[in-house]
Amino acid sequence: MASRKRVGRSGSQADPLAEYARKRDFRRTGEPAPDRRAVASQASRNAPSAAAADQWRFVVQKHAARRLHYDLRLELGGTLKSWALTRGPSLIAGERRLAVRTEDHPMQYLDFEGNIPKGEYGGGAMIVWDRGRWSCAFDPRYGLDKGHLDITLAGSRLKGRWHLIRMRSRRGEKRENWLLIKADDEFARPAGEPDITDEATRSHLSGRTTEELAALGQLRPDHADRASVIEARRRALPDPGEVRGARKGILPAFLEPSLPQTSAKAPSGPKWVHEIKYDGYRIQARIEGRNISLLTRKGLDWTSRFATIAVALKSLGLSSALLDGEIVVEDGSGIPSFSLLQQDLKAGRGERFRYLLFDLLYCEGFDLTKAALGDRKALLQRIVMALPATSVIRFSEHLQQDGPTMFEHACRLGLEGIVSKRIDLPYCPGRGEHWLKTKGVLRQEFVILGYIPSTAAKGCVGALLLGYYDGTKLHYAGRVGTGYSAEQAKALRVELDAITAARPALANLLPAGSERDVRWAAPKLVCEVEYRGRTADKLIRQSAFIGLREDRPPEEIGFEAAPATGSRTGLHGRRATPTQSQLETSRKSDHRCSRVRLTHPERLLWPQPGISKQGLADFYTEIADWILPHISGRVLSLVRCPSGVSEKCFF
Repeated sequence: MASRKRVGRSGSQADPLAEYARKRDFRRTGEPAPDRRAVASQASRNAPSAAAADQWRFVVQKHAARRLHYDLRLELGGTLKSWALTRGPSLIAGERRLAVRTEDHPMQYLDFEGNIPKGEYGGGAMIVWDRGRWSCAFDPRYGLDKGHLDITLAGSRLKGRWHLIRMRSRRGEKRENWLLIKADDEFARPAGEPDITDEATRSHLSGRTTEELAALGQLRPDHADRASVIEARRRALPDPGEVRGARKGILPAFLEPSLPQTSAKAPSGPKWVHEIKYDGYRIQARIEGRNISLLTRKGLDWTSRFATIAVALKSLGLSSALLDGEIVVEDGSGIPSFSLLQQDLKAGRGERFRYLLFDLLYCEGFDLTKAALGDRKALLQRIVMALPATSVIRFSEHLQQDGPTMFEHACRLGLEGIVSKRIDLPYCPGRGEHWLKTKGVLRQEFVILGYIPSTAAKGCVGALLLGYYDGTKLHYAGRVGTGYSAEQAKALRVELDAITAARPALANLLPAGSERDVRWAAPKLVCEVEYRGRTADKLIRQSAFIGLREDRPPEEIGFEAAPATGSRTGLHGRRATPTQSQLETSRKSDHRCSRVRLTHPERLLWPQPGISKQGLADFYTEIADWILPHISGRVLSLVRCPSGVSEKCFF
């Protein structure tokens, strides 16, 4: 009887969201209404097995209701099991925090952020304070019944183990009190350290505080503002309500982006469409009346950085929308360049920004996430095609031809690769097989672990030490010593000196001598690197720095699968398709070159593009088997520029 009574507090077994629905009037609150069919389908995928455990999600919401508190919600059985934390979570080992069990919440609450109207249940501003994945040391259903959950959280702010323990109920007590206790692990803080709730006060999604969100008023549409946009339209827009799967809904503050999974080969078949893989920043555009927000893949507001794009989006004539795409800067050949994008951002220039739209998730009062990708893109294309050819807002075209053929063409054009998407599926947040990326270059993000000072330029980095995560363990991935300009080399050293730290615990061994002169840093910065190959123990070789990635949290960075074979683009856009025998010869050349010692390998010969002496040596090694037959036996003039091409040179 006791366990049935506890279940009743969070909803009946037949309808676990009955209590949630009973307490709310969905005509007045913007909170998501229960979707019973979704509960049933989600529950079938939420079996407490090892295969499913790493798929459970959690959210912590900061809730400025009558009293400020935090809500911990754990996905299980198709709903979110919920506790109200009166003082919020703590990272201090052994710290006990009261956690009052509340009713189950629907899965849509993972994304809910807004103002619950005053007078309604839980009235007040609510932000998504943290979100991630969780697991349990044993069957959590058993733990809920017995009153003890041993959980591990992998969020952006909360990491490590906690114990949720139910307290013995007192006579006449109606609420179910638990304690949330931080375990003593590598993520725990010692007693006396500040609370993380004092340090982190902003939304994990929007970057707003509860006070800022409350000042904005209701998250519900500002009908007067939208009406003024509609009245100012010069053309009629297609009706989103005609799209199959469209349904009336409230404009969300943000949606977790759909992310591609790495594939060694591009897929084929009529259910797949293929798009160019752009080299820029993934941005979600939220249009509400005349207010336009540009949000990164983690929900950070970058509207001020891309102000020209925000202004250009008004020409679409949309009164409410949520668009998905990539902001890029193209080089002289029309190829997106992340380096040029970063240069323009740093210089405060915006005239070269282009926003390439590839998805439409919400439009004019209709939620389109349940519609098929093909239907969403068709509607988006009709909206964008009315813009003039000179507009910086563009529709991202796709092709339905054979994937490997599309990939081959992309490589020949010098592009990074392609993204293949299932055209028949609804919008799927997170990373999965519904989107696949096939890359023609060895290029990915790495965590910066530290640096070696330059011996040739004072106050600069000479080489960066790189790493990646495999689960919660940090691995060493090698170094990069070229690709950054003299200005970047100085700026990187300043940033890394500000986060200096002890040597991190690494899961793999570093090569002998590689720790000499290293200055370690906290693993907080992420950079993108292009490289020529990998050793058997996953260390990169012949690498070039592309730029810092402010939109990628370090914990997300893992080692990506090798790109597909075929025509590939080498370092800095050089295209080549070597044969197996040429590759074998090249490997022998690499071995010969590795035995040659360079003095000051980090010296920048071409400071502007950031090409160092080591980078030049790597380039000559790479092309040796093609160039040697043309230059061997010939009289050559050698120009020496020991201090760089901008300084004095001599024959």
